[in-house]
Amino acid sequence: MRQLRDDTHLILDGEVRVYRRERSKRWQAAFVIDGHTIRISTGKRDLAEAKEYARDTFLEYKFRHKNDLPVVTKKFSDVAKLAIADMRKQLDASLGRKVFADYIVCVERYLIPFFGAQYVTTIDYEKVQQFYEWRRAKMGREPKASTLNTHNSAMNRVFEEAVARGFIAHKNVPLLVNRGEKSERRPDFTREEYATLIRKLPSWIDAGKAGKPTDMRHLMRDYVLIMANTGMRHGTEALNLRWKHVTLFEEKDLQYLEMSVSGKTGRRDIICRSGTINYLKRIHERSDDIRHVPFEDLLKQPVDLPVFRLPDGTVSKNIHQTFRKFLTDTGLITCPRTGQNRTLYSLRHTYATFALLNDGMDIHALAVQMGTSIGMIERHYSHLTPRLKKDMLTGKRYELSRDEFEDQHAISE
Repeated sequence: MRQLRDDTHLILDGEVRVYRRERSKRWQAAFVIDGHTIRISTGKRDLAEAKEYARDTFLEYKFRHKNDLPVVTKKFSDVAKLAIADMRKQLDASLGRKVFADYIVCVERYLIPFFGAQYVTTIDYEKVQQFYEWRRAKMGREPKASTLNTHNSAMNRVFEEAVARGFIAHKNVPLLVNRGEKSERRPDFTREEYATLIRKLPSWIDAGKAGKPTDMRHLMRDYVLIMANTGMRHGTEALNLRWKHVTLFEEKDLQYLEMSVSGKTGRRDIICRSGTINYLKRIHERSDDIRHVPFEDLLKQPVDLPVFRLPDGTVSKNIHQTFRKFLTDTGLITCPRTGQNRTLYSLRHTYATFALLNDGMDIHALAVQMGTSIGMIERHYSHLTPRLKKDMLTGKRYELSRDEFEDQHAISE
């Protein structure tokens, strides 16, 4: 039998041990519930008060176990850190979803600051409603539905971690709702506006200061044209693109340009519009370290260098600023249909609009090319449906010759 110290006392037939640590005047207590050893501080200096506190706490834990409530619980911040560590581990191993990075930002920026000190078992409907009000004040606006989806998913990740570790019962996870405003129509370019953009780029570049400012304008032009002719995402997908990810192949005597892009939704292969190869060649010709290699030979080698780079090899994250200045200087900054300012993301929406309206691309193929869901395409481009069905709605049926089709649908420079 275990020898007890003089300052250790047993209560409730030995199920609870009340003791005092060395150099401490307050009594501690320990007991076992469902195989878990629970250690608590009674906060009491008086032994009788400590025994009473330990007894009440033990009975509370017994009640929780009997009623299928978690015996061990944790503060939200502790569980959130475990969830973040798990998501980062999966991202580092290329196993996790790319959206995990957004979840981590949300947890660190919004969820931990508000819920951090609370136990996960105490977060209920009222607490969630208080969080909604706090978040609205912090953001200074009503979040969009897409933002709320990300926040709800991030919070669910934390609660999934809590359930998996036995810190909370699944039935006690609070229900999260999304009452955010629906996303507005995205600003894009009409064919006429896009033609104006292309026409004004050369003279705008020539008006730039010699050196890096002009180099940035040249890079921005090719970046813009590649975005508009591939549908890839500005930012991560573009910045992750390396020369080794670009492939030329032939099929039935036709040459195709393929890119393997990686970003928000993982890696996917996309087929570029025919003019895209010309923009890549211009970047290649301006690159001091690789222009001596013939272009097609370059694409056959595993060259692990970024595609979007300045002549000295520098990768710039300021292309969006150069694009904004160009749009402002040329009067194209504001979309007259939405009233919103255009950004580099507008080129992705332009690609989708042209693909649906001019190329007759079906929604499924477009979703695969753009790395998104069919539902997203339907939600954001449903306003195009009447124009997509214009021939059927007006009863017109006609066919275009190959030359006429190419003249009407080309969007290259």
